[in-house]
Amino acid sequence: MKTSLWVLGIWMAATAAGAAQDAKRLPPGGHPGVDQKRVNKAIQAGVEYLKTCDSPGHNSSKDADELILLTLLHAGAESLPRFKTLFDKMLADPLQDTYCVSLQAMVLEEFERVRYQGRIHQCAQFLVDNQCANGQWSYGTPTTYRDAIPVPRGDVPTGLIRKPAKLERGARNFDEPEVGRVKPRVVQHLAVKKNRDGPASGDNSNSQYAALGIRACHDAGIVFPREVLERARKHWIETQEKGEKGAVATGPGAGVPRGWGYNNAEGARYGSMTAGATGAVCIYDFMLGIEFRTDSSVLDGIAWLGKNFLVTNNPGRQDWFHLYYLYGLERAGMLADVTKMGTHDWYMEGANYLLDSQRPDGSWGSDGDKLNPPSWGTCFAVLFLKQATRRLDVASTDRR
Repeated sequence: MKTSLWVLGIWMAATAAGAAQDAKRLPPGGHPGVDQKRVNKAIQAGVEYLKTCDSPGHNSSKDADELILLTLLHAGAESLPRFKTLFDKMLADPLQDTYCVSLQAMVLEEFERVRYQGRIHQCAQFLVDNQCANGQWSYGTPTTYRDAIPVPRGDVPTGLIRKPAKLERGARNFDEPEVGRVKPRVVQHLAVKKNRDGPASGDNSNSQYAALGIRACHDAGIVFPREVLERARKHWIETQEKGEKGAVATGPGAGVPRGWGYNNAEGARYGSMTAGATGAVCIYDFMLGIEFRTDSSVLDGIAWLGKNFLVTNNPGRQDWFHLYYLYGLERAGMLADVTKMGTHDWYMEGANYLLDSQRPDGSWGSDGDKLNPPSWGTCFAVLFLKQATRRLDVASTDRR
């Protein structure tokens, strides 16, 4: 309990938000280099496609309906009959897959995090029990679920309760629609304890989605053991490439380009893994009370993405998981709170590419391509265009 309460103390720790920080946020009218009317039309067409498309499958046998649900939520289309059908199916299915469990936590936290806090706690239990010994996650296996343990509000140090960031003149008003739905206040915090040990190791794809799920659970009031977060962060820090000998830090943030690959072995580093890893380090830094904006691993990950920047393909993995990479790029930009990677405005370049590459039926991706299918691609593209990832300094704030 002690380690869980320590994380709870950090749970809503304040982060400074001065004028320089606020200047990074997009104005209410959208990005000046992107036609917002075209963005809105593209998202609407993407939603039309998602009404009837097949569920996105992946390496396990379970369809990833949660990815469609998350996309419809961020597109403001939760009133569609398909949303209810898939949502009911999701709640009826057992928790058995790291990707789907992580996405489910994201869906429930975004939709009704108080009403479904018990189910979110189960998602957290699955993730804790499936963490590998080295801090990674694999696809995971079902676990058992303890009763949720309420954490008394009086145990939270009052000096560490997180307050909404102060809005400076000219900053974005957090009550404006483009920020996302106003979420209800979390009135009860639930601790999660480890039931069992996971396998020895996993992979960096499952692991980056586990980080997203853990962040969603955290925002819904779930309190994780500190050692789970520290072990996860340690894995990312230790497996980032060492960098070129004599490399000099350059560009915004002065990072040395260092990326990540799919596993822990030295070898190919590429965009989708580096983007996902950078976002994951930001999440664990934030939850552990570490300043992610000055973390060298984050700065170096952003530097790698800037040096190898592409929106037309997955850097280092040509023709592999292209749109999966773009959604990772969006998460890295939003979580690290940067508008540029190197000299590249990541949102402007990515959004304009997506607007020009949408197919006539409203989808993105390639028919028959298991690595870039339209069902996946359309979800990833809409999530990118919506900038669906909430920044870490506003996501948990009760803006009512």
